[in-house]
Amino acid sequence: METPDEGHCPTDASELQSPTAVAVSFHEAGHGLVPAMEDPRKGRQYRKADGLNTRLEDRDPQSTMVQPALRVHVGLPHRGFTRPLTGDDVLVVPELLCDQDDLSLYHKMVEEIHVAQADGSKEARWASWKDGCHLITKAPECSATYCDVVARVIAYFKILEPSVYSRFNWYVNGADWKPLHHDTAAFSQRRLGKQNITVGVSLGGERELAFRHVQHGTLAYFPQVNGMAFSFGRRINMNWKHGINALPPEKHNQLGRISIILWGWTELAVEEDDAEFGEAVEGEVLKAEAFHRVCKQYQKGKCTYGDRCKFTHSMESPIASIG
Repeated sequence: METPDEGHCPTDASELQSPTAVAVSFHEAGHGLVPAMEDPRKGRQYRKADGLNTRLEDRDPQSTMVQPALRVHVGLPHRGFTRPLTGDDVLVVPELLCDQDDLSLYHKMVEEIHVAQADGSKEARWASWKDGCHLITKAPECSATYCDVVARVIAYFKILEPSVYSRFNWYVNGADWKPLHHDTAAFSQRRLGKQNITVGVSLGGERELAFRHVQHGTLAYFPQVNGMAFSFGRRINMNWKHGINALPPEKHNQLGRISIILWGWTELAVEEDDAEFGEAVEGEVLKAEAFHRVCKQYQKGKCTYGDRCKFTHSMESPIASIG
């Protein structure tokens, strides 16, 4: 049977390849079964010509073998995630903690913290955060449910427990939100080697996680529904700002949301210069001069943030050596 001319679409039944032309036998090749078939394509050469809606350079297969601005993986909640993650990767895991319609974890966690507050725990009190955009508690460990959630996240994302730092955010209602920002590791030389992943889990009302690229301003929105988890790598943190979108006034009375954030070192991450996943980003840390100064708490003798501090723990400010 003759192969149709390139660019010609068969319109007559007599031109269509007979089903008998494709063998039904299979043979093992690589990772699975591959059908033994008669491929009508000849040579599969790169056709150096513009298409109707395709640029010439986009017809070259090599044009697809580049590092992305962002890559999205979807994980299954009841099966461990084993694929490698790069610094450009986002991992979304729907219903990792519970069914999206089951709000019991949200209400239970809020109740447990309220009980600790009523019992006199000063650390468990709510504190204003990000200029009053939402609340946090500095003692979420008083909630057994919180501890269970953190343990499950650490196990799923294969985070080394000694590297973990976490925060409990409470968006009381639809009026609360989070401005766009970078995590501390994007600025701090002292956090290099200690953090290569940010993980967030959502309980309660649905909100929208926003990313804005620092160079070209591209916006990417990821709805965060009850029970889901979301992670991103080191280069995402450097190349994109992230936050929680505000809602219009007519939606301010909606159900609140708990956001538990974990930072740490995951064993799922591959080396940034691994040829299979793209070259390392140039410049290990963003040059944010605002954070290249000596920590005021450190100058007084003790910084309560420790290794998480954005500022320099050295009596000689690096700003003096800039330029």
